[in-house]
Amino acid sequence: MKIIKPLLALLLLTPFSLLAQDKIYRTDGEVIEAKVLEIGNQEIKYKLFNNLNGPQYNIYKSAVSKIIYENGTSDSFTITDSKSKVADGKRAQNVFVEIGAQGLLFTANYDTRFSKKRNGIGGRVGFGLLGADGVTLFTLPVSLNYLLGDGKNFFEIGLGATYASLDENSDSEIFGSGSTVIGTMAFMYRLQPVNSGFSFRGGFTPVFNSSGFIPYYAGISLGYTF
Repeated sequence: MKIIKPLLALLLLTPFSLLAQDKIYRTDGEVIEAKVLEIGNQEIKYKLFNNLNGPQYNIYKSAVSKIIYENGTSDSFTITDSKSKVADGKRAQNVFVEIGAQGLLFTANYDTRFSKKRNGIGGRVGFGLLGADGVTLFTLPVSLNYLLGDGKNFFEIGLGATYASLDENSDSEIFGSGSTVIGTMAFMYRLQPVNSGFSFRGGFTPVFNSSGFIPYYAGISLGYTF
């Protein structure tokens, strides 16, 4: 009887000892049985439960969906929220070359948000110089735009004006000859990375002035976001 009682106590305690571990749920579906040591701003430090005397491991919080601790409590980590925190503190800026669109033919441009956000109101300015067959066109596009969306996919609405100077020997239905100011609009898709990287814009950009209106004018741009 003296031996049976300790054995019973050991058997009763065994299931609870097996559950005395933290479980880290990765976003890819893997579950890590661990002992969580520290949760920092960017990383989680832990040791494997089956090797508590072994090395310490680190994992980015963005790769973790939740942690269930040995006492039954839990923490959840939302990837979207993490990205939003990075985005909200960093003003989006872009440099790009544009074919057609508000630059009219071919321009180099700079675009920025007016606050520390990746979306919302902003503006762009650029310049273009193109010559062919003795005809030279200089353009200076300036516009305001508003980005709707989150993450890296946006819809851009813009309104602005482009100064265009065409040499006196040329004549165009929309550009005219000499110098003119052309009104521009933008209804475009914009691919803009959360932090930095390749950017793309494409869509319709109607243009107009006293000489006429082109509703289906369009263009694309390729650039870099930082």
